[in-house]
Amino acid sequence: MPHDSSRSLVRTAYAGRRVTAPRRTIASAVVGFQGAFTVDELATRVRHVDSASGATATVYRAVSAMEASGFVARVGERDGHALFARCTAPSHHHHIVCDSCGHVAHTACPLDSTLRSAAESGFVITRHEVTMYGLCPQCTARQGS
Repeated sequence: MPHDSSRSLVRTAYAGRRVTAPRRTIASAVVGFQGAFTVDELATRVRHVDSASGATATVYRAVSAMEASGFVARVGERDGHALFARCTAPSHHHHIVCDSCGHVAHTACPLDSTLRSAAESGFVITRHEVTMYGLCPQCTARQGS
C-alpha cells in the first residue's frame, strides 16, 4: 500500500482526474526518471513493472493528463518524439536538455525583455516557445577526457 506522500504525489500528477492503478504505476515511473523521457521510453519502463499498465495508448493518455496538471512538461524533442520531464519549478522558465544523457536543467526565460518590449508596443503575447539543447557538465567532462 503506498504511503501518504506517494498518494499525494499521484493526486498531484492527475489534478482531480480519475486515478486508476495503471495511472499510479505510470506516475511512479515518471518520478523515477532522472532526466527527459519520451512516451515510448516511459511505456517500456512501466511494462517492466506491470505489463498491463504499459500499453502505449494508456501511457499517452496518462502523460497528456499529467502535462495538463503541470506534473510533467514538454521540454523538447528527440528523433521526432516529444520529450517530457518532471517539472517542479513554480515560476515561468525554460529547460535545457542534455543531448547525451537527457539531464534537464531549468533556465530563466531569455525572452523576458523582448516580451516586455512587445507588451509595451501593444502586442498581447499569448505564448512562446524556447528549446535549448547542449551537453550537461558531466557529459562535457566525459567528452573532454
